[in-house]
Amino acid sequence: MDKIPSLIPTLVFIGKMNSGKSSLINALTNQDISIVSNIPGTTTDEVVKRFELLDVGPINIIDTAGLNDESDLGILRVNKTKKAIKRASLLVYVIDSSNEIDLSEYDKLSDEKILVFNKIDLLSNEELDRLKNKYPLALFLSIKDNQSIISFKKKLTKLLQEQDSLLLSNINLKFNKIVHVIPIDSEAPKGRIILPQMQLIRECLDTDLISIVLKESELEDYLATNNDIGLIVTDSQAFKIVSKINNHRFCLTSYSILQANQKGDLNYFIKSINKLKTLTNNAHILLMESCSHNASHEDIGRVKIPRILNNIIGDNYTFDFKMSHDFPDNLATYDYIIHCGSCMLSAKIMDKRIKQAKELNIPMTNYGLIFAYNSGILEEATQMFKKV
Repeated sequence: MDKIPSLIPTLVFIGKMNSGKSSLINALTNQDISIVSNIPGTTTDEVVKRFELLDVGPINIIDTAGLNDESDLGILRVNKTKKAIKRASLLVYVIDSSNEIDLSEYDKLSDEKILVFNKIDLLSNEELDRLKNKYPLALFLSIKDNQSIISFKKKLTKLLQEQDSLLLSNINLKFNKIVHVIPIDSEAPKGRIILPQMQLIRECLDTDLISIVLKESELEDYLATNNDIGLIVTDSQAFKIVSKINNHRFCLTSYSILQANQKGDLNYFIKSINKLKTLTNNAHILLMESCSHNASHEDIGRVKIPRILNNIIGDNYTFDFKMSHDFPDNLATYDYIIHCGSCMLSAKIMDKRIKQAKELNIPMTNYGLIFAYNSGILEEATQMFKKV
């Protein structure tokens, strides 16, 4: 199957003040998104803009304050830039090629990045040739040269396409029919379905798979008359009832577990499940969601997951509930991490978070696997994935 975009990627433009980040973004988008000035420090706060990149789709572009901002508010601005870096699918590090070249900040970045030498129209041919020989993997641009901007777009497209993966990666389907069991409960948004459900339906359309969409109450009748089903996918909260109806006839999993397969570390998440019962009294647990929303009496992260934890390990623990981009810088205070399916996050961001947890030997899993474990169907819900 060809790779397709799974969600909106984020490009973060960083570099020193007056390196031309804002001008480059305006040239890339053909819009006056960022204020442009010869005065260093013009961009004092991050600017976020949605842009449609051909062959990728919508992307988020973030223009940031200069990394060398030493003004009175400079430390605050640089800290905001560092937070923006954590949200990046791809970092675009912009250098003013007409000034002294300093890559010390660039070399510190461990994220996926691209080095851009800007303002090459200010260089002689000899100076440009020397730079190209010294930095053969970099891009060399000028907003006055439309062809270089076109080449820049092509490079961004290639790098972002390489990041995409499928929800159904590493799954061998016996039949090309996917049954989507979508519960309509009080948490379901009115007039629409949630993002991972839409993503999978779209993926099925793009990869020529047949989608059957129904509710739990309709599943038993449908299964009674159809035996060519490749996979049943449901919401994690409906696992127990759907598993009972399915009765091991067809492969079953959840949208959350598919996301763990797509952009998490499914094996690490499964191994971490087995460490739940080893948590000691007063364990400190992080519950992390990728989006912000109003809480209700049926809230998964604040209510249902803690209820499951009470059932598994008792109530001698404390938990912090975090949302969106508030993933803690210091994970050392936590004994366990439970993450949502991450439909609003890129694989790159999830990879960063998982690496942080692994470096500190902190077990980490996600909502879907917790629900499967609590329902006694963890093996059933993960059996179709290739083991590494």
